[in-house]
Amino acid sequence: MLALAFLTAFTLHLLLFSYSPMIPTVMTEMRISHAEAGLVFSMSVLAIIVLRIPWGFLSDRLGVKTTMKLAMAFVGAFSLLRGFSPNYWTLLASQLLLGVGFAAILPCLAKIVSLMFEEKAGLATGIYASGFPIGELVGLGLASNLLLALRGDWRMVFKIFGAWSLVLAVLWWCVDRKPQVAVMSARSTTKIRDLIGMKQVWILTWLCIGSMGCYDTLLAWFPRILELQGIPTMEASIIASIFPVGFLLSGTVVGSLSDRFGLRKPFIWMLGLSSAVLIVLIPRLGGPSLWGAMLLAGFTLSGILALVLAMLAEDSDLSGFVGSAVGLVSSVGNIGSFLLPIIVGFLIDVTGSSAPPMTALAIVSGSTVILSIATRETGRASVRQRPIGNGREGIKKSNARTPAQR
Repeated sequence: MLALAFLTAFTLHLLLFSYSPMIPTVMTEMRISHAEAGLVFSMSVLAIIVLRIPWGFLSDRLGVKTTMKLAMAFVGAFSLLRGFSPNYWTLLASQLLLGVGFAAILPCLAKIVSLMFEEKAGLATGIYASGFPIGELVGLGLASNLLLALRGDWRMVFKIFGAWSLVLAVLWWCVDRKPQVAVMSARSTTKIRDLIGMKQVWILTWLCIGSMGCYDTLLAWFPRILELQGIPTMEASIIASIFPVGFLLSGTVVGSLSDRFGLRKPFIWMLGLSSAVLIVLIPRLGGPSLWGAMLLAGFTLSGILALVLAMLAEDSDLSGFVGSAVGLVSSVGNIGSFLLPIIVGFLIDVTGSSAPPMTALAIVSGSTVILSIATRETGRASVRQRPIGNGREGIKKSNARTPAQR
């Protein structure tokens, strides 16, 4: 199941970020601005914002496998249809419909970790999350550029990747046909109302807005930003591919280290501070130092997101509600991934420079430092020290349970 979760994460970002290196081609063919090109990326994110919460609730009620089968059917169908878009408006529509399937995936993957890997939530999250950057590497730095160079047709690239997503959808429908028990009762449905009132959930949501919004925006725009610094298009895409390598490294490294120390908060504020500094420096660097800064920026931003997901999976107050909680956090959290690509495109249109949008993103990323201080620690070192009793915050569960009991 973890292998299938990895392939799903891989495919999600393969489909989403294969658009990035093709932005100049699409802009030239369709005669659109940077802001309009940013909107194409953001359309999938819009569907995620609107539908991830309902998908999260559905995964808690129907079970993760059934929900994943339905979601992957959407992904397979509309990722292929995206390659048949004749104009800008149909491309926007196909991106929006593709996002309908995307919306379900993250809550389901977190649910798999919660149900099957309680003792190793950080490590398991890091393993499946490593599929995201590998998908980005294939879509951004390898397959998209190679296929685009060979075929000269961005639609054909979308069709090829869409065919793979259909294969994965079939695998989900074929795997483990044993019936599953829904995990959410009518009484649980009432308790979900309390989820919305949890301070911890909203702090993690803001952490998600800052880290995921900056990461997705940088990955979407890095090839173009590097072009503005005078780097040729093909070389810019290759250099930009170092950014998701940081994501690939961060999942297992940050997850394992935070598991070992039994703490999450110190890692979040250190990563947040580092990411802000690195983002400011990138437009001012070149050569090996640029490569290093981009690698570390990808590492720090994605490391924060991995810790947010791990905290949701291991929080005793959210036991039985992980899919719903991740649905809420990542749905509202995607506001950053929706707005920031458009804002960056607008700033590029207005200034013709990469420095102003990078400075704006650094400020957003730096806000995670303050948020990390306000969040409640969920690591096992903190759980052991927490007194028994039901706090006002949460869903009326004891915070003193051990990881094994959860």
